[in-house]
Amino acid sequence: MAIDLNDLANYLTSFADGLGRLFGQNCEIALFSSKGSYHELIFVVNNRVTGRKSEDQMNYYELEAFKKLQAHNGHTVFSYTTREGRSIKAVLFIIGDVLKEEYMIMVISFDITDYLLASKVFQGFCSIDETAENKVNENSVRDSENITTLMERLVSEVVDEIRKPISYLSKEDKVKIVNMLNIKGIFLIKGSVEYVAEKLCVSRYTIYNYLEEIHKN
Repeated sequence: MAIDLNDLANYLTSFADGLGRLFGQNCEIALFSSKGSYHELIFVVNNRVTGRKSEDQMNYYELEAFKKLQAHNGHTVFSYTTREGRSIKAVLFIIGDVLKEEYMIMVISFDITDYLLASKVFQGFCSIDETAENKVNENSVRDSENITTLMERLVSEVVDEIRKPISYLSKEDKVKIVNMLNIKGIFLIKGSVEYVAEKLCVSRYTIYNYLEEIHKN
């Protein structure tokens, strides 16, 4: 049965507006009219979460989530970090007319940065045991686990010790993180500077400057 997209758009716009009012400014709901590869934004509430503008299409992460759906009229949950270091958890819904290849896409994006910060505070308060630090060398990288997985684990462990979301980190915090990672030997791994820079939302040259500052001190 064909779907009247105009009626559907009116219904979903009202639904999105209600959700936005219910969950508040940390919850953005964006509604797109989609045909083929073009996705037109027709409604958005609480756009501070992604900084989305009226002329914008879906961002890179939303497009990747859209492509990964195995079938239309479904949904997928995903997460990503913005350029400002904000942590976003999102769900993308597709509803449409399969025969006409016309769809309505709703993306609900929740800024969970403050919740992650609160979680780290509570975890730190409740924590009893301390994890021993293990220094990494190139041989252990080859023998124990995949390089990317290893770097991901090391960065995650060190950032968790700071107990702040990336967007809340000061320069001093980032220098401390780089120093801790340097002690663990992560910078012996090829490509680690670029990886750490991406995770800390800074340039690779900033990481080199941090390392130079650390060595001088």
